[in-house]
Amino acid sequence: MTRTTTSRRHLGLVAALAIVLASDASSTPQQGQVTGGDTAGFAQAPIHLDAAQRQVIGLTFGRVERRPVEKVIRTVGHFDYDERKVAEVTLKVSGYIQDLYVDYTGQPVKKGDPLFSIYSPDLVTAQQEYLLAKEGASGLEHSQVAGARESAASLLRASRERLRLWDLSDAELRALEKNGKPKLYQTIYSPISGVVVEKMAFKGHAVEPGMTLYKIADLSTIWVYGDVYEYELPFVHVGQEARITLSYYPDAAFTARLNYIYPALDPKTRTARVRFELANSADQVLRPEMYGDVELHVPLGERLVVPSTAVLDTGRRQVVFLDGGNGRLVPRDITIGNRFDEAVEVTNGLDEGDRVVTSGNFLVDSESKLQAAESVMGMMGAIGMGDWKMESAKPMEMGEGGQPEAPPQSAQPPAPEGAPEKRVGDLLVSVAPGSEPTSKGETPMRVHVRDLSGQPVTGAAVSFTYTMDMPGMSIEQSRAKDLGNGLYEGAAKFAMSGPWGLVVQIERPGKVTVREKFIIRVGG
Repeated sequence: MTRTTTSRRHLGLVAALAIVLASDASSTPQQGQVTGGDTAGFAQAPIHLDAAQRQVIGLTFGRVERRPVEKVIRTVGHFDYDERKVAEVTLKVSGYIQDLYVDYTGQPVKKGDPLFSIYSPDLVTAQQEYLLAKEGASGLEHSQVAGARESAASLLRASRERLRLWDLSDAELRALEKNGKPKLYQTIYSPISGVVVEKMAFKGHAVEPGMTLYKIADLSTIWVYGDVYEYELPFVHVGQEARITLSYYPDAAFTARLNYIYPALDPKTRTARVRFELANSADQVLRPEMYGDVELHVPLGERLVVPSTAVLDTGRRQVVFLDGGNGRLVPRDITIGNRFDEAVEVTNGLDEGDRVVTSGNFLVDSESKLQAAESVMGMMGAIGMGDWKMESAKPMEMGEGGQPEAPPQSAQPPAPEGAPEKRVGDLLVSVAPGSEPTSKGETPMRVHVRDLSGQPVTGAAVSFTYTMDMPGMSIEQSRAKDLGNGLYEGAAKFAMSGPWGLVVQIERPGKVTVREKFIIRVGG
């Protein structure tokens, strides 16, 4: 069989092995094997950590529990006037302002308070016409001509109605009738109680019909506007109460009621505007254009929840690590529902009372993936794939008989100095990069292997797998070639800076295969 045919057979076996692993994992999740269905493309395996290892990585646990939960929706509130309690003062006649009784913005007024007086020639003429009509109607009151009495009465009613339409009150009409002469300066009164928020009236100012002279707002209630994300809208309803706090009144909290949800979303922020009605305090400390923090608390009843820090979410999968007892940690796929402040709802995959990892789980996840990768490498060897190597591995130079050709002793690089050495079974193993400092890109990794007496171990099959402790990172593999004198070298491709976990596997004829994990720190 040619080399090309062998390589194709090996690639086919790799694909078949991956399918078998994924199907086995998905069919028996209760055994702790998690499928590799996310973008990482590989499985996870149970791991074992002793007490010292758990303490070093800061492992903590939490319980899966069923308890009452509530959804908290937070937004920033913008204070504004209650539009229903804002009035503008305008005139229906032209004229000239004579006296100002409310002469600055911010002045509080009550309903019926005088604002200013106006001289209007049209209004004076209308008063004179009214007095003449009244005098004519009185003179014809006992007339024998019915048409004359009706005409005089009709003219009086029309004159009176015109004055009323120009906002003269009944009291002012009675005063006009009593005095018997027109009033040159007419006083204009405030239509509501509140605060003057805009003032365009000045003494001697000529005014025209429809011109706004004052804007008065009643601040007894305030409207608060907020924005709610579209995924939160199912929890928001008219009539809900919200808690509003202000950073400059830390000891005070205000209760507002949601009274309107606007019908359209903002296409840029994907939020809907909501409006709250808030009763102002007696001293009116709440003012338009303020900002406050708004919280809506929505009770959702009892739910099965797990601490939010326990869930590793890749976007397509959610995984937790169960405490299997005696230091054993088992990965488990779960299905989640609503997210809360410090908890996540679990709809499938966990039972009440389960104990899960709540911190250090990223390190646990990395170790789990490395363990799974080691299992894959072991199965590759079992099915005759010992000669398969990754693209990142440097090819061995072959000597006569197809055996690896070791370089001459004079050309052998020295064993790594200062590298941490670990006892692995009956061996002493150290790992160090071929160049310092270690940087991104392809880097030679040197593995020094000695027996317990300190003698170099040659002729072993050395390989290693490596990955970074991050969700979604794949596991790379490389074989190391024998450089002699117990030194083995293989290539690693580090995609980014940071700590990388590297698991070395050493196989010797007639000996048990050993593995050990090392941490390699990669610079920029």
